[in-house]
Amino acid sequence: MFRMRKFILIISILFVSYLSNAQSKLGLKFSPTISSNRVALVDSTYDVTSDGSNGTFSVGLIYDHEITETYFFSTGLIFVPKKTSFLVSGEEDTTSLPAGQSPRESYKLQYLQVPVSLKLFTNEVMPDGRVFFQVGTALEFLVNNEPEKEDYTLVKDFRGVDFSVLLGGGFEYRAGINTTLFAEVSYQRGLINQVKALREDFQEELFIRSNVIMIDLGIKF
Repeated sequence: MFRMRKFILIISILFVSYLSNAQSKLGLKFSPTISSNRVALVDSTYDVTSDGSNGTFSVGLIYDHEITETYFFSTGLIFVPKKTSFLVSGEEDTTSLPAGQSPRESYKLQYLQVPVSLKLFTNEVMPDGRVFFQVGTALEFLVNNEPEKEDYTLVKDFRGVDFSVLLGGGFEYRAGINTTLFAEVSYQRGLINQVKALREDFQEELFIRSNVIMIDLGIKF
């Protein structure tokens, strides 16, 4: 974990150094976020289901580099907290769970995300206002994870990286010569199993993949 944090720090320094020399738009965004999970268990004895959605907030730095007037390369460095929650039951009821196993478990995960995407802008739909669509991917580095309660012990460790497909659409308004406001709704679908290791006496294979919906509100300079 220390090596991973050191690697992320170096990447962050290089990223900010690169942005300081760029001529394109640099900005900040604040995003109310809804996170949920797609859960599957390879086993005939137990049943695992997602425990609904959870609300969080993400914040970060974004960078849009103009390729043409309507095509932009977009990246950034975003702090994205997620919550992984699921319910475990036996064939008939929770009494058939392993000793000490809680029927509901929830874990707090915190990621640093590096999105890589293409933004496609329309012509102005109103004075200084344009609609845009975004498509790309997002690489995420896990910086912290912890169970919501101490008796949540099924998942012993989570993978250090996640990778998602990113789709979105929004509206951008030029509020001044060097100031642009934007709002966007985006969806991120995780492709990697978040679980690295389960409790030793739980022999089944558990798959958890993330779903994230963000409402991005931000400003670019």
